[in-house]
Amino acid sequence: MSDAALTPFLPEDYNEDIDFTDCRSVGPFRDLRFEVCTFTRCHFEWARFENVSFIDCRWVDSELSMAELNQTAFNGVIFERCRLRGIDWTRINAGLLSMEFHECVLDFGNFEGLKLKKTPFLKCSIEEATFDGADLREVVFSGSKLTRATFARSDLRKADFRDTEALALKLAECRCDGLKLRLSDARGTLQAHGIKVSA
Repeated sequence: MSDAALTPFLPEDYNEDIDFTDCRSVGPFRDLRFEVCTFTRCHFEWARFENVSFIDCRWVDSELSMAELNQTAFNGVIFERCRLRGIDWTRINAGLLSMEFHECVLDFGNFEGLKLKKTPFLKCSIEEATFDGADLREVVFSGSKLTRATFARSDLRKADFRDTEALALKLAECRCDGLKLRLSDARGTLQAHGIKVSA
C-alpha cells in the first residue's frame, strides 16, 4: 500500500469499539485509552506512546517496529502477523500486561525481567531477543524461531519449547522444573553446558 492510501491517526482521549484501518503516524501519543479496538494494516514504526492503554484490543498486519512504549499498558491484547522488531518491552506498564503473539516478528526485542506467565508466542520470529530474568512459566513458543535469543536467569518452569527452531538454551541460574523440550533440543542444551550426550 502506498503512503498516499494511508489515513492520519487522530484518536480521541477515550476510544471504544473502533476499527482503525490503514493508519500511519509517529505520534507522539500521550494519555490515551483504547478499549475493544482493532488496528488493521496500521503503520506506527518509530512512534512514541506515553501512558497509553490498550484494553482487549487486536492488532492485525500492522507495523510497530522500533516504537517507544513508555508506561503503555497492553491488557488482553492480541497481535496477529505484526512486525514488532526492536521494541524495548521493559518500558511498558508491567502492572497491566496480558498479550498474545501470533505469527509476529519480534526480533531484537527486549523482554528482560517481565512477567510473561502463560503468554503464547505462536509461529513467531523472535531472533536475538532478550528474555533474561523474565517470568516465562507456562509460556508456549510453538512454531517460533529463537535464533540467539537469551534466557539467562529466567523462570522457565513448565515453559514449552517443543516445536521451536534454532533453540540453544543456556540454563545457568534458570528455574526449569517441568520445562518441555524436544529430544534434539535437549541434547543441544546439555552440550551447551559441556555435558556430552551419546546416542
